[in-house]
Amino acid sequence: MTKFDIATIKLYGTPVIGVFMATNNRVTLVPPDAPEKIDEVVRSTLRTEVVRVSVSKSPLLGVFITINDGGVLLSPLALDEEIRQLKSLGLSVGILRTKYTATSNLILAGNKTALVSPLIEPHARSTIADVLGVEVIVGTIAGNPLVGALAVANSRGLLVAPDATDDDLKRLSEYFKVRVNVGTVNRGRSFLRGGIVVNDSGALVGDETAGPELMRIMQVLG
Repeated sequence: MTKFDIATIKLYGTPVIGVFMATNNRVTLVPPDAPEKIDEVVRSTLRTEVVRVSVSKSPLLGVFITINDGGVLLSPLALDEEIRQLKSLGLSVGILRTKYTATSNLILAGNKTALVSPLIEPHARSTIADVLGVEVIVGTIAGNPLVGALAVANSRGLLVAPDATDDDLKRLSEYFKVRVNVGTVNRGRSFLRGGIVVNDSGALVGDETAGPELMRIMQVLG
């Protein structure tokens, strides 16, 4: 595998960078008004193209977009022009028809498997499978339905909040077929995806993340 890089950054003055960005192994989506210096960090760490987009004219891409190498799932809030822009990149794009708008908090997606919150209605689960090209498994983490907020995954590993039980770790390992362990970001925050943007080449991590947290991220995802 290629080497794995980590860079610590902040965006809009906050270490909660994962709410503003989304990535796969080809493109990283950033808000239109993100500072240009972000582009170089993305290219050197995640080794992807940088694309500036919004969802419902909001910069909260990490809340409204679920992306893997198979496609892009958008919140029902997405506007037609935003959908057209993402389709122009040659990506499979779909809208998740659900009553929930912060859809990525409810989906933990890898390239082959997605753990989907039981809050997502059954009719919407087939959209997840079709757009992302994954097997859909319905479940929680530590009894919490916000599975997409509590963990991050790439094809190397899966990092999950410390609340996860031994049974959770075992199930996640079986589902995603990667190494799984617990960790935090930004000095103890367990909503991991808010502080990490990760693909197979590297991770951008909130700049309050401590040394031991960075070591664990490297051990599990690197």
